[in-house]
Amino acid sequence: MSELMAGVRPTRMELLSLKDRQSLAVKGHGLLSEKMDALIMEFFAILEDVKTVRTELSEMVSRAFTSLKETKMVLGAMRLKEISAIAPSLFKIEAETRNLMGVRVPVLHLEKKREGNETTPFYGFIDTPTTLDESVTLFQKILEKICNYAQVIATMERLADEIISTKRRVNALNYVIIPRLATTINFIEQYLEERERESFVRMRHIKRLLEKKGSQDKSKEEANNMLDL
Repeated sequence: MSELMAGVRPTRMELLSLKDRQSLAVKGHGLLSEKMDALIMEFFAILEDVKTVRTELSEMVSRAFTSLKETKMVLGAMRLKEISAIAPSLFKIEAETRNLMGVRVPVLHLEKKREGNETTPFYGFIDTPTTLDESVTLFQKILEKICNYAQVIATMERLADEIISTKRRVNALNYVIIPRLATTINFIEQYLEERERESFVRMRHIKRLLEKKGSQDKSKEEANNMLDL
């Protein structure tokens, strides 16, 4: 049996207040349960996105390194290192958040820096193979995909944290707060009913005493009247 709530007085006003709290707690439990179910559905949808993005990223990385390997075979390791050393920083990540089921989740954008002639590569066009162009393009797409992967992973983690937090609140309402309210309400109702019974018995006893006293007074009055005659 659940414990009684502390600091509660067994009065009718307290009983009405507790019943309002009980109604609010039951309603809150229902809303939180619905929220948790929706969060779980959203979590598994994001999990599918994670699996998809991970597969796509793995395939892109495999293709990019294959292309890079072919480029290395044509240019040689030394020339490839020289080109990579002069590669500029072309991208920056812009981060913001959005509201998802009441949870703030990250939104990441890979933005290309607007510097110089964007149509001209940083390496020579003439003395480099097409596999280098393909490698650069693939690795740029990999950056975009990594950004997307980081976003869905962070979203999934925040949803998981919110699910755990919501579940704790649902369990607290379901196993502690609502049962404790119900126990306290039942105790106060029984207490008030017992007081009403005691009051009723007391009133009946007083009534019988008054009736008895009235009967005795009437008998005395009749006796006095007879003596007067």
